[in-house]
Amino acid sequence: MRGKGGVLTVALTLSLAGCRLFDQRMCTAILISGLSVQVRDSVTGALAASGAKLVARSGTYADSMSYPAGHPEMDAWTLVGAGEHAGLFSVTVTKSGYRDWTKSDVRVTAGECHVNTVGLIALLQPLP
Repeated sequence: MRGKGGVLTVALTLSLAGCRLFDQRMCTAILISGLSVQVRDSVTGALAASGAKLVARSGTYADSMSYPAGHPEMDAWTLVGAGEHAGLFSVTVTKSGYRDWTKSDVRVTAGECHVNTVGLIALLQPLP
């Protein structure tokens, strides 16, 4: 009985420490965005991503994406960027008929496997 208990203890210890012992991570292969920006009209509160463009900058790194104008079915979609890129960002959203919206010092942090997505709401002010 004594021998079996020792083997069981060693097996349990190795089982519990397995990932740490061999530094195996169970990470997915999907791309996670560091930024997710919902676009809204600041006066009406309506979703307004159609025709909007996101530009995210961190040092020499820059990323952008946009949706085509005239597609109201895309208004509820979010603009995303900084795929798997941690850093301190300046985020700008532009759209025809609106003032540019900018937010500085947006910190995207790295997680164990992916970045931790920062969610923002860009309240765009209509031009007079």
